[in-house]
Amino acid sequence: MKINKSLIIVFLLGISQLVGAQNHPFYSLEKAKKNVEFDVVKYQSFYFEGLRLKTLGDFDGALEQFMACLSMNGKDGSIMYEVAYIYMLTNQAEQALFFIESACQIESENVWYQQLLASALVENQSYSKAITAYEKLLELDPFNQDWFFEIARSYLLSGQPKNAIKTYNRLEKVIGLNELLIQQKKNILLDIGDKKGAITEINKWIKLDSTNLDALNELAQIYSLTNNSKGETKTLEKILRIDPLNGTALLILSDTYRLNGESEKAFETTKKAFQSTTLSIDSKMRRLLSYYELGTDTTTLKFAFELIDVLKEIHPTDAKPFTIAGDYYYRSNDNNLAASNFEKALELDPSRYPIWQQLMIIYFDFEDYEKVASLADRSLELFPSQTTAYYFSGLANLQLKNYDKCLETLENGLFFIVNNNPLKGQFYTAIGDAYHGQENHEESDKAYSKALEIDPNDTYVLNNFSYYLSLRSENLQQALSMMKICVEQKPGVSSYEDTYAWVFFKLKDYDNAQIWLKKAIESGGDSSPTIVEHYGDVLYFLNQKEEALKQWIKAKELGLESPILDKKIQDQNWYE
Repeated sequence: MKINKSLIIVFLLGISQLVGAQNHPFYSLEKAKKNVEFDVVKYQSFYFEGLRLKTLGDFDGALEQFMACLSMNGKDGSIMYEVAYIYMLTNQAEQALFFIESACQIESENVWYQQLLASALVENQSYSKAITAYEKLLELDPFNQDWFFEIARSYLLSGQPKNAIKTYNRLEKVIGLNELLIQQKKNILLDIGDKKGAITEINKWIKLDSTNLDALNELAQIYSLTNNSKGETKTLEKILRIDPLNGTALLILSDTYRLNGESEKAFETTKKAFQSTTLSIDSKMRRLLSYYELGTDTTTLKFAFELIDVLKEIHPTDAKPFTIAGDYYYRSNDNNLAASNFEKALELDPSRYPIWQQLMIIYFDFEDYEKVASLADRSLELFPSQTTAYYFSGLANLQLKNYDKCLETLENGLFFIVNNNPLKGQFYTAIGDAYHGQENHEESDKAYSKALEIDPNDTYVLNNFSYYLSLRSENLQQALSMMKICVEQKPGVSSYEDTYAWVFFKLKDYDNAQIWLKKAIESGGDSSPTIVEHYGDVLYFLNQKEEALKQWIKAKELGLESPILDKKIQDQNWYE
């Protein structure tokens, strides 16, 4: 707000000539006794125009009119009050204080002036003076509750909480026991750490109404804070005599029993709390989550599942009980029940993407790729920017050999990946696998290369890319370099060692091929028909044909069905 400062300066200069060396800023006490002549009609015109403009919210205009009045008559306290009031409205407390102090010097017993003076002093952080001003107001009206509250507030603002409590006690003597007063005192006492005093105040509150559950709940909580389990239990039991299904009291009481080692009582009390319709479902969920964090021992899980059943019964249309049931069953490795509960949760509330994602994970583990693809597509209708939904859709369609759908989904999903290179690398890997499935080797090689640009040590990509190159007998030196990194990153993985050996085989380095196939067999590859067949192939080229035949026969016994393998065994000769 812009104030016409030049007008104020002119007004003050005029007043200074009037007051001379006197202390009052607006007029001389001596001259004030004499009649001051001015144009009354013009004065009143300024005054009423100022009131009109103030009502309209034109505070600049109103100030100009009131200042014009003061320039004509600097001893009118009502005008000074109006000016101070506007300055308070416009958050200019220092200017307001200047004018209202002057008004109070003129009319020291005016309640309105004194009240605005006290407010201005508070806003100027002159709390001691503000308290004095409010005390003066109380002399004029000893029963005004607002002024007691303002005095207490000023004491609090000046860091004197005990004096604030004394002020509330004075008011209590005037109006008697009052819930608001008790609450105010109790909060202050808790803030300064006087829990005993807070208990005294709450007991006063209970005296007003011995069945007041709010007061009794607060008393129980403070007893809990002071480790007074006896007082807490007694209070909670009183609450439950009044309201046997008071969920809050039951939960607190169950904690008390648990801390006292009374596990069975704690469980039964918690179960009763869960049957309460007044206790919020979120409070119940928090309690269930606390059990989730305790561990997976049989007793805790049995207890949790019973509570979940109660939760479902009391809140049958809420998704939350079914969601936490799914979490518990998933943690217990019962994925069938986890899935059915998550599906029920989605039926009740499809707006939570983490549930969709958890279901996709479960059905992917079940290898139900049709279901995963369906869940992913449905979730993308609701959450079109969720990258993991694109990823699951891509993986499911890859497994179903729906390569076009897989590639379309993954390419679309790449657009939404921001600051997540590991996920982007996984997308390119799956894209590479899809192009390989289509035998589009040029595009698959590009995708695998992009994945390796993001993570050069991704052993899955290093192995697959190298193996596919070896099958095509292309870029074998590149494949060899990649497999060297791969087996260094993850030694002892038979499939990786087999690929490394096969690249050596393609390069006709049969000695190294044999070394790495032996490693693969020692790493558990002796149960893999493919690795065993490869070992026979290497032995054949090392001129160990009888041993090679044994390995081919073993591969067939391990379950490898291949016309080429049959021909090798029949002819005792190697065929590609």
